[in-house]
Amino acid sequence: MAKREEIMKALTVAGTVLVSLLAATVLTPVGAADMTHERALNAGKEPHNWLLHYNNYQGHRFSQLKEINLDTVKNLKPVFSVALDGIEGAGTRNKSGNLEATPIVEDGIMYVTNGWGMVYAFDVSSGKKATLRWKFDPETNRAWAADVACCGVNNRGVALWKDKIISISLDGRLFAIDKATGQKAWERKVADPALGETLTHAPLVVRDVAIVGTAGGEYGIRGFIEGTDLNTGQRLWRTYTIPGAGEPGNETWKDGQERWKHGGASVWETATYDPETDTFYQGIGNAGPDYDPEYRPGDNKWAASVLAINPADGKIKWGFQYTPNDPYDYDEISEHPIINTKVNGEDRKLVVHVARNGFYYALDRINGSFVVGKQYVDQLTWTTGLDPKTGKPLNYDPTKDVQAYSVGRTRANPQGRNCPSVTGGKNWPPGAYNPELNLLFITSAEGCQNIETNEQKSFVDQGGTIEPRTRFAGGQTRSTEKRYGSLKSIDPITGETKAAIKFPLLTYAGVLATAGNVVFTGQLDGTFAAYDAKTLQEVWSFNVGSGINAPAITYAVNGKQYVAVLVGSRLRDNLLAEAPELKNVAVTHMLYVFGL
Repeated sequence: MAKREEIMKALTVAGTVLVSLLAATVLTPVGAADMTHERALNAGKEPHNWLLHYNNYQGHRFSQLKEINLDTVKNLKPVFSVALDGIEGAGTRNKSGNLEATPIVEDGIMYVTNGWGMVYAFDVSSGKKATLRWKFDPETNRAWAADVACCGVNNRGVALWKDKIISISLDGRLFAIDKATGQKAWERKVADPALGETLTHAPLVVRDVAIVGTAGGEYGIRGFIEGTDLNTGQRLWRTYTIPGAGEPGNETWKDGQERWKHGGASVWETATYDPETDTFYQGIGNAGPDYDPEYRPGDNKWAASVLAINPADGKIKWGFQYTPNDPYDYDEISEHPIINTKVNGEDRKLVVHVARNGFYYALDRINGSFVVGKQYVDQLTWTTGLDPKTGKPLNYDPTKDVQAYSVGRTRANPQGRNCPSVTGGKNWPPGAYNPELNLLFITSAEGCQNIETNEQKSFVDQGGTIEPRTRFAGGQTRSTEKRYGSLKSIDPITGETKAAIKFPLLTYAGVLATAGNVVFTGQLDGTFAAYDAKTLQEVWSFNVGSGINAPAITYAVNGKQYVAVLVGSRLRDNLLAEAPELKNVAVTHMLYVFGL
């Protein structure tokens, strides 16, 4: 009897081990490897994957895949779709969720997020369907977070690190999630919604450091960027985007009342990274209050700027400010692509930016010096141009603490029409760079808007709003004319617009470029389309039935190329007033995948 019990016990143990091994086989993607720094540096050697937010550290959003090309794209069709949670809104500000994330694909497994920071792992290796492996719910306090989020329930994606997924939630937390099981390894609080701070963008991971910045400039926060040691889950460094007392740049806040403590300069799009100089480039949002520059006299560094930062310790190497004392809400948070090219026959290492203020900029990424700038929007009235030596607006006056520019507004004379509108120009949706054609592709909002300045009342001495979660704007905008969208290609050496097409609606989706010389983007009416990269003529389209805010990606499984995009756009009341034809467009949350 004892021998029989021993045999049965051995069989039970063996069975348990076998089940565990089978479970591990099911949960672990075939061929999946840890995400190392070396692998991230060489992401281009895995064209079947989309391993980084921009598909490379340099911010190009370009794929070498070319099965889908100008000859074959006409045969593109939807192959599968899947619904995501989170369409419901919360609080008093947000009636529905939003999808703005860039999917990450690694060896047949796709990781996507909804606006609340829920992470989904889908097996897409069959090419025929998306099978849910696991779903991680950060259990965001929705009413708490949604009322802080000024501009939607947003999450722009995740990052890979070793065997973990690194993600964020709207209510200010950073997570490490086991890639195989979806179980949380750790979390830490980075931002504080009680102060008006939120997290919305995909982390940038450099070696073992996750880099994120806080959104919430519309509520009088002091923006910061933070590095987290992923091995310990602890803060490694914090760099404020507004210099503190005694730090270089603090003297550009000349109000004498320490209003830099609640001056905005927030962050809401992922930085780019240059391995050659070990530097990341972070776009910074507008100063607060948005429309009352008399509240904050001075240039207000480093609002409306780009900062070059050391990822190991967070130290600022240099900064360049696009619109000093910005009175137009020209956030410059969007990506800063890294390009090596020749300018006037000389090899230059550039970091470039298609700015919300209507200009294209190329900067020397070693020292931040201005190289070239050029208007790219159809209408621009706020300044007469850029100084060819400094890159500052031509009508910037260094002797004045409050800049009038061409469309000046004061509390005594508060009305003004400015172009581009406060939306931009190019907003957060990422553009793409095709290195084979040496062209940048961007979507842009075109047109003008009226701004009215209202005197912003004073804040408490220690920063933060007198009434937390109260909008800190110093004015308001009003659309008196219908704006429209555009897709443009830009020569990064000269800033010249090489091709452009107009859309009847504002465009809020980003861009994907491929070696097949095809460019993809989406529209608020549900149109998802492909364009000839040289002419920008439409070559294919499909209507998904709901608005698109997210940028598309492309990947391959079993040698076949696919294009994926998240669908689901929150339509704000002010946008519906401008484009009533969108009122019957359904709001949904879907992942669509297309193939030949």
